[in-house]
This record gives sequence, C-alpha cells and structure tokens, in this order.
Amino acid sequence: MSAEARTSPSRQASLLQTAQRGVERALSMGADQSEVVCDYDRETRVDLQKDDILNASTSEEATFGIRVFKNGSMGFATVNDPEEIEQACAEALALASASPPDDLNGLDDPRPIEPLDQEPDPAIATMGIGDLVALGADMLERIKNHDARVVTDSGQVYTVVSERAIATNTGIALSDARSIAGGSFFGMAVSEDEVGSFDHDGQNVLSVATLRGELESAADRFVVKTLGAIGAQHGESFRGPIILAPEVVSDFLIANLLSVLTGNAIRTGKSPFAERLGEEIASPSLTLIDDGRQEGGVATRAFDREGTPTRSLAILQRGALKAFLYDTYEARAAGAEPTGHAQGSASSPPAIGSSNLVLEPGDEAFADLCCEPERAIVVSRFSGSCNPITGEFSGVVKGGFLMRRGARTPIKETLIAGSLFDALKNVSGVSKETRVINGTRTMPSVRVEDVSVTAG
Repeated sequence: MSAEARTSPSRQASLLQTAQRGVERALSMGADQSEVVCDYDRETRVDLQKDDILNASTSEEATFGIRVFKNGSMGFATVNDPEEIEQACAEALALASASPPDDLNGLDDPRPIEPLDQEPDPAIATMGIGDLVALGADMLERIKNHDARVVTDSGQVYTVVSERAIATNTGIALSDARSIAGGSFFGMAVSEDEVGSFDHDGQNVLSVATLRGELESAADRFVVKTLGAIGAQHGESFRGPIILAPEVVSDFLIANLLSVLTGNAIRTGKSPFAERLGEEIASPSLTLIDDGRQEGGVATRAFDREGTPTRSLAILQRGALKAFLYDTYEARAAGAEPTGHAQGSASSPPAIGSSNLVLEPGDEAFADLCCEPERAIVVSRFSGSCNPITGEFSGVVKGGFLMRRGARTPIKETLIAGSLFDALKNVSGVSKETRVINGTRTMPSVRVEDVSVTAG
C-alpha cells in the first residue's frame, strides 16, 4: 500500500474494493462462499518505564483475512499485502479441503444496517509523537507530585486510527472507521523497606477533548490504589460479605458469567444455564446490558466482525436471564438469530464476544456498601481462578481492605473462595456510583454475601 493510499480519505472505499476483489478471486478459484475482511490500523505510542519515557513509535499495518467455504468445510488465511490475497485464497482453500465438513458452516445474508451518528474524532489522527510524549511526561509528573513513593513501573499513552471493510459473496459490503486514544499505568508504592502490591489503571476515549482529563483521573486512581497497599496487616478469617470494586465486577463476576452465556457454551454443554432462559439466575438487583450502539462507547460499531447489525441486548433483567450471545454459526446451531456479537479482527476467524457492557447502578452509596456490614472485605483486585462450568472460584485479594463499620485496614494477601453462581444470587447491594473501564464497560461496585474469607 503506497504512502498516498495510507493517507487518502478514500481508504475505506479502497479497502472495500480490495475486499470485493478478494471475494471474487476466491470464488473463481473454487470456493462455494467467501468472505474478505480488510483492517487498517495506525498506532502512535509512547511507552513509559520506571517513571520515565522509554520510547516512542508509529506503526501502520494492513491485514487481509480470507475465509472460504468449500463442500461444507471452512478454511481461513491472512496476509498483510493486498498483492498476496490470491495466495491467501489458495491457502484458505487448501485448509478447507483438509477440514471436516460441517452443516452449520456458511455465511449470513445481508441485513439492514442502521448508520451510527458517532464519527471518529479527526483530532486523534493528527496527534503526533511529540504530543504524546508531552502528555506521558505530564502524567508521570502528576503521579510523582501526588506522592513520590508511587513508582510507575510501566505504562503507555497512544492513539489508534482504524478502518475496516467486509465483503462476502452473499452481498455484504460494509466499511467503517474509528479512532481511539488512551493510556495506562502499572506499578506499586515503595515506602522505606516495604513494597506494596502492584496495581494498574487506565482509560480509552473517543475524543482528544476528553483524553487529558480521563488520563488524569486514571493517574489519580492509580496513586490511590498503590498507596492503599502500604502498611498492610494480617486480616481475619470469617464467612461473610465482600465488596467487589468495579474492575473486579467486570473481570471476575461478569466475565465468567458471560463465558457460559455464549452460543458455543450452550451447544457444547458447557453452560449450566442452557435451559434456563427467562429464569431468575441472579439477584433482582442485577441488570446487565450489552450495547453495541452505545453513544460514546469505545466498542460501538454499526456492525460486527461478520457484518451483522449490532444492537442493545438485555442479558440479565432484574436477575432474570434474557438472552444468549450468538454469532452466525452458533445462531444457526441454536435455530436463533445472530445477535451481532461476532468479534475479532482480520487476523483470525470471528469469535463471540461482548461490546459495551453496562451493569446498571443501584441506589446505595459505595460508602454505605462498606459500612453497613459489621465486617467485610473490599476486593480491589482479584488474582485467582474460576471454573465457569461449576462456578467454583478461589483466589487472592490484592490491595484489599478489611472494613469494620467504616474503619478501613489494608490487609495482606487474603484468600476468598465460593461459588460464582451463588455469588450472583447473594448480591446484597449495588453502588449508585459507576466507573467506565477502558471505555467499554460501565460497572458499579457490588456487595456479595456468604463468601469464605481466609486471612493471609
């Protein structure tokens, strides 16, 4: 791809034309069906290390993913040069010929796509390395000015400009563009001979106007998190309530639940909820929505990795299970409609995933969630495992606190264990405050009762 093509405003049209030519070439080589996805990404990035700027770089990459179907079998190949698409078609067909046939294989027909009002911020594309170096240096200075004990071990600030085109022989021909800016910080606090627990924070946004403010907030949270681990003491062992921070709600509670609510988990017998659509599986205080069209959402797109229209989908509604997530393959297997949840890039075949997740807030202040119980553990970060099929989990609380009627004591590594499915039912409070995590997940804090806590 020439330098002129890389900077042309008609790149989307060019990518779509390339995708359509690739589809035609695959068909002419013997494919029954073909899909070509073209991704273009330009990333400008400044890396941080040990409280300083480490390096800065700009990279561009075009990726072309070719998926073909022949006699019910699928093959997939990817290249980075449009001149090599014919070779990729041949490789995909060869893989299809060596793969077993599957009656569920095949592409979807086009569906009506409602355009989004959300347009990429052109100012993101014009941010240069100098702008990001200055921003990164300001964030490092802000962290040190808050407290010199905090060490930013690693981190980054970046912008990503992306464009995508999808074409299929069934008539799908779509393209879009988006631009994201963001940053992250990872490190710990060091006080004399004590090193606190590692922690992290960051944010992604869709506009330059909000970038600095959001990164400042992330840097401030990073300072609070790392300093909170200083002076940790041995906790107490008991069975009772824990309060999950928004990040833990997202990465532990919701992520493990979603893993058994996909069409794949249902079809393969790995979900305990396969026959429970419409039933109450969680506390009535939990309503979970995945909104692929959320205004301002970093994962917002008009269509998914397969060209299926996205939408707002209620997964839990007052604790009742309302929907599963499907791509085209799994929807066909279930006799259902795809929900617009095929995710991924041109580098691999699509897989089911969420977009902009929102767990609706409750009506309690976070302080009240912590102060109401006589004794509770605040879980700021969780390092452990969960078997999403059985629901059993166990792991260590990192940077956590023992709460006694509002008095907060940082604790050393404390083990918590229980059942994910019991935890969903035993939610006794949801905070009215929420946090937007990485621009894609809006989560409150959640209090869960009857969890085993073992002091470290």
